Amino acid sequence: MVRSTVLPVIRRQVSTLEPSLARVCGYHLGFVDEHGEPGGGGGGKMTRAALMAAVAGGVGLRPEDVQAQAAAVELLHSATLLHDDIADGDELRRGRPAAWKAFGTGLAIHAGNALQALALRMVVDDPGPGSTEIARSFAEATGLVHAGQARELTVRPGPGTAGLAVYEQVVLEKASALLEWSLRTPAVRAGRPEQSLAALRDAGRHLGIALQVANDVEDVWGDPAVTGKPIRGDIARRNPTFPVLAALSEASPAGDRLSRLWHTDGATAEHLQAMADLIEEAGGRGAAEQLSRHHLESALEHLGRAGLSPAATAELTTLFDRIVNRAV
Repeated sequence: MVRSTVLPVIRRQVSTLEPSLARVCGYHLGFVDEHGEPGGGGGGKMTRAALMAAVAGGVGLRPEDVQAQAAAVELLHSATLLHDDIADGDELRRGRPAAWKAFGTGLAIHAGNALQALALRMVVDDPGPGSTEIARSFAEATGLVHAGQARELTVRPGPGTAGLAVYEQVVLEKASALLEWSLRTPAVRAGRPEQSLAALRDAGRHLGIALQVANDVEDVWGDPAVTGKPIRGDIARRNPTFPVLAALSEASPAGDRLSRLWHTDGATAEHLQAMADLIEEAGGRGAAEQLSRHHLESALEHLGRAGLSPAATAELTTLFDRIVNRAV
């Protein structure tokens, strides 16, 4: 239902771009291949649009009432993925060459910028109830995402909790901001009270942390057939994700060995496997999985206080679990 409502809007908006940008964006979204031939549907998982549609139903709205906002948040999220691939040097996205590998870095950067501009225009141009607050909060969420992406470059692993504190701020900005906006926006449109808005905001905040930490675990120990990306890309680039930060925050023999490997240039499969084993031995994996479960439980607790219909609450409970645990 979400795809049939939102995908046509996204396709139509992308088609309005300058042709070379439309081609890169269409490729990144999975609508076309690198030659411009039709792809297999695309659009990604549309997680944020699905959240928005479920909340809309829970506050008495139709999916069409937040159609523009759902399409906009998916465009913005897609832009962040496009830019992340460039910043991280990831050569694959969903099992095929990333847009920057297929079309070049410069054009891919501009394509990501174009998606962001499209998203903002869609939200600003929508005249429905609550439009001013929705547009303002969308601009704020966009700024938070960029702040998180920049702050991510300052995270440093080592003894103590300083790195973990910066990591949490990065996640709140980069991963949680759009989830919070997706959950709150239908309630704003429906004129729901502040208590409901706050509960949905907090649900999105905790969901974002749970999702990001689960993704960190997946990068080290996940299945590339599921993720569409090579395993252990973050530790190969020495990106200090939560399992690494947790493993190095407390002194231990495994943590000491991990620290020595971390500060070498090795990126062979054997080197990465050794680091993964040490992260687990030092408790990083267990701490990450426990933290992800904790924040998922907190997200569900706040969801239960949002005053949505029982059917919507049940749907979102299932969706939260699937988002974090990749049941779909």
